[in-house]
Amino acid sequence: MKFRDSGMPDETMWKTFFSPESILHELEIDTRVDTFIDIGCGYGTFLFPASKLVKNAIGIDIDHQMIAYCEGLIQRENYKNIELIAGDISTSDTLAPFKPFPGNADYVTLFNILHCEKPGVLLESVYRLLKPGGKLGVIHWTYSNTPRGPALEIRPKPEQIIEWAENAGFTLSKRVDLPPYHYGIVFIKPKGENI
Repeated sequence: MKFRDSGMPDETMWKTFFSPESILHELEIDTRVDTFIDIGCGYGTFLFPASKLVKNAIGIDIDHQMIAYCEGLIQRENYKNIELIAGDISTSDTLAPFKPFPGNADYVTLFNILHCEKPGVLLESVYRLLKPGGKLGVIHWTYSNTPRGPALEIRPKPEQIIEWAENAGFTLSKRVDLPPYHYGIVFIKPKGENI
């Protein structure tokens, strides 16, 4: 899936925009999560802190350079519970070699990527990954002048993301401000829903 206006700055600059641990806490990513999937994991800004909380962490990125970067960190720091997948989450062959899929993830994140050309397709793919009662965490840049982020004409507002997610079958659970530049939303895949 094509992601518009998504060039990554260098890691030093990227880290100045977030407090990963506080965002993970606000979005309810904690030790109750067994299988965690970070789609668009990039430098592992959230993947690595989350791996210290969850049982199994999986990072997915379409950019092979980002996957290679994360592989280097895994080897250097000797992480044991992180798997990486290079590929497009909206294609069925991306997850084929990995288990347990589909429908067994406890938590999936979409951080700063819902300005893609087909957000509904991405959300439907995530819906299939989650077990009933599983959570989707979203953060995105606020709809204002920020030091990074996609152009305003393609930057989604929270209300747009909520509408897209509800159309994909999710239920809104929580919405939070993540100053200075982001907001967060947590959705739930209703219990009893089929994949």
